[in-house]
Amino acid sequence: MNFRFIGLLLFILVVGTCHISLAQVVRSKGKMNQQFVMNDETVIVNQATGKRISYNAYDELLKKNPGRYRTQPVFDKYGKASSFALIPKTKSEIETGITLTVDEDGMPEIGQPLPPFVMTGLDGKTYDSEKLRGKYILLGFWVKYEKPMYTWESTKIISNFIQENEDKGIEIVSLGTTINTDEECRKFIPKRNCGFVPVPNSYGFNHRYKVTETPFFVLVDKKGIVRAMAPHTEFDKISELSLR
Repeated sequence: MNFRFIGLLLFILVVGTCHISLAQVVRSKGKMNQQFVMNDETVIVNQATGKRISYNAYDELLKKNPGRYRTQPVFDKYGKASSFALIPKTKSEIETGITLTVDEDGMPEIGQPLPPFVMTGLDGKTYDSEKLRGKYILLGFWVKYEKPMYTWESTKIISNFIQENEDKGIEIVSLGTTINTDEECRKFIPKRNCGFVPVPNSYGFNHRYKVTETPFFVLVDKKGIVRAMAPHTEFDKISELSLR
């Protein structure tokens, strides 16, 4: 079964006086959403001009041009929405009222460098892609470590791949993103080798790398170049590669 996660998320912009500007996760009846809070300190860049604008100027622009702009969070190497892009809506978006907030064209490309990341694993270690040069990196993008996507079968192919290469003396740093908290990761993940280090509260990286299908995997070579990408159902595109 091909578990395709629909990544066209609804971004709710809550404007208030609260001094929070980072991504927060809201859970409701088994569904999830991304909630962002903006304030006077929020970094906002007008995509039309490429220049930063103040929150007051942003607010005035929206009031004078209702329904003609959308605001999209920009995720940094820490997986956080550290800034926001003010984007003029297309004619189609204005007429239909439908906005697709995930741009798959921004996904990593095979043969190109992977934009940097810094992740903190469930093991307490910090994984900085710039400092991992010389090692292979396998990034697994998940939503939650729960069935039906997260199963013994789904992780066994990962652990087998890692083990087979370790037996050849090839080190692969394997990391898995999730919306789960630290506590949830420890609760949901069985005490066995799942083939990767879970990274709690890291769903922002799914946004950073424009991943709209999960589980999805990206293999990065020793030079930081994307070597292969594949959804879980096509993991053999990665596992059959000969690494050196």
